[in-house]
Amino acid sequence: MKQYKSSHYIFNYNQNSKAEKDIIKISKYQEACYEYICNVLKIEPSFKIEYFLCDTPEEVGRIYGDDEPCNGFADLPNKIYAVYNEEVQCVGFHEDAHVISYLINRPNSCAIREGLAMYFDRKWWGIQNLDWTGYFINNNTYIAIEELLNDEVFFSYDCTITYPIMGAFTDWLIATYGIDLYLDFYKYENVFEGIQQVYQKAPRKLNQMFVDYVNLFRIDEVVESRMDTLFKE
Repeated sequence: MKQYKSSHYIFNYNQNSKAEKDIIKISKYQEACYEYICNVLKIEPSFKIEYFLCDTPEEVGRIYGDDEPCNGFADLPNKIYAVYNEEVQCVGFHEDAHVISYLINRPNSCAIREGLAMYFDRKWWGIQNLDWTGYFINNNTYIAIEELLNDEVFFSYDCTITYPIMGAFTDWLIATYGIDLYLDFYKYENVFEGIQQVYQKAPRKLNQMFVDYVNLFRIDEVVESRMDTLFKE
């Protein structure tokens, strides 16, 4: 694979690929994401993040070594494998947020880890996490936060539902209580203990406060129609 280096990244990509064509644009985009994540989390890695930009999900699996097709994932401490082609471009905040936030801690709940990455993404399929959460509440497909904190429950549902909910919840936590308290919470290995100690409330209470907040917002009819189409595909 060919290689391009920037201030905080090493990009590996195939010759004559879409990634090679766009590598300068990709580099500038990731550097901007990196700066924002580091500023919010108040931390900066001592290493460069290394990207492997692949043409297909199958190539991701082959280069990583497990032969499992995948669009993108982070391999600690500093590697990210991602599909980048004309249709799928798995770059941006998400995997970088995992790599950088794990320098603070890796909480024992996948919901919290993915929620923070989705907080930076802001959107799922181009629609705001908050709108998706309101949509799930209105259609009785919402899953309560206290349930999602349990990995067994979290993995039993499709990420189409779980990721936007946790992204919106993380956004609400940070907006309501501030980033400093959130970072204090993120340092707890046991998230149930962390919520009680830092926020002084049970997860069920925080969930109700969050739902009450989401219900303050009306979903635009055009957006809701698009959500109907996407969610039912």
